[in-house]
Amino acid sequence: MIPRLKSILVQAIDGSVIVHRRALERMHLEDAEGSVAALLLLLREGTRTEEELVLAMSAQGFPVSKEDIAAAVAEFDSWGIVQRAGADESLEPAVRDRHQSNLRFYDIFADLHVSSADQHRAVESARVLLLGAGGLGSGILQSLVGLGVGRVTLVDFDVVETKNLARQFAYGLATIGQRKVEAAQNWAAAYSAGTAVDAVHQRVEDAAGIRELASGHDLVICAIDSPDDVQLLVNQACVELGIPYVAGGLAYSTLCYWSVEPGRSACRLCLELHRNDELRDAEWDIRTDPLFDRDTVNRATGPVVQVLSGLMAMEAMRFIRRIEPPVALACYHVLELADDMRSDRHRWERHPDCQLCADNRP
Repeated sequence: MIPRLKSILVQAIDGSVIVHRRALERMHLEDAEGSVAALLLLLREGTRTEEELVLAMSAQGFPVSKEDIAAAVAEFDSWGIVQRAGADESLEPAVRDRHQSNLRFYDIFADLHVSSADQHRAVESARVLLLGAGGLGSGILQSLVGLGVGRVTLVDFDVVETKNLARQFAYGLATIGQRKVEAAQNWAAAYSAGTAVDAVHQRVEDAAGIRELASGHDLVICAIDSPDDVQLLVNQACVELGIPYVAGGLAYSTLCYWSVEPGRSACRLCLELHRNDELRDAEWDIRTDPLFDRDTVNRATGPVVQVLSGLMAMEAMRFIRRIEPPVALACYHVLELADDMRSDRHRWERHPDCQLCADNRP
């Protein structure tokens, strides 16, 4: 195995080395003799094994042992600044060319054990069920296809309308009147042959139907808001199957998304039970029925759905790549669009009365 320093900024100043591990994070290393800078320069070349690094350091006047080099490389690995050299070459040239920026993003999370190429292979072997091909769903689909996810089952019951073109960029004037899933399937085929999209023109109605659709998939993404209890239906199906899922939506001016992994996190029903507990103790005005029903209004502009679809796609990729933990696991991530883009997080725990979690423990 050949270690290589990642593409990061390193400075040598007044007997020390400054490693810019992140844009806003600096690590100061004492280096009065210059040996640290010499080793980092050799690692930047990424052409030597640890044994060869010993010889190269000695040739520059820094006698070190194999154990010294191994300890230094292990320390650099724990800081996340080195990775395996040459891993990209295990991918086909066409794949490397198309997914250059994806691979370089994966470098951030790569180490000596899991390379960027390994992460890409996990993506291209993944099978995702995407519920919804509207503003949110079509945006997520675009990200999944661009990332090279191997297969996406896309489920929706709508057709493309003129009003959709304000925010659903997988469609155009020529697709008006077409089934969304088929128009999106055609868009994906024209954009990349690396992702197979299975179009399912079907309304989501119950947990049994979702369970049937989700069987054999690695992940479910819920980008629909009907029927009214769709979140609990998706939750039930995924918990029973043991499949993680990501969900999100827009409520008036509030964007939110979250994820659930059965057996690892609390489920969405747990949150509902906690809310019911709180409601019983709430003030009377909160429990009072509204004076009138609100009008159904879609406020999701193009930028709004792009922000949310991007955040949800990134959470989905955390489950697929399995190299960094999900950030929204049993945790509402909230972004207030009308309140200076204020962000917040609201976690929930397992509810002791959640029979769904109890019945489906691994």
